[in-house]
Amino acid sequence: MMLHIHFRCPCCHGSQYRTSHFDVSAQNPFGAKCIFCKSPMVTLDNITTQNRAVQISGQISR
Repeated sequence: MMLHIHFRCPCCHGSQYRTSHFDVSAQNPFGAKCIFCKSPMVTLDNITTQNRAVQISGQISR
């Protein structure tokens, strides 16, 4: 069985990353950071959650 985890950068939307055990934290459990802007990577299921939160906050502010 192979497990594939797809990461996406929330800042620059890149998909290339590096992992390090020094970068592991509660917010970044895999220790993955974007190679372009050094932001912690998020999994695709977290991106949809973040997009929904942005859409909801945008509707509230209007």
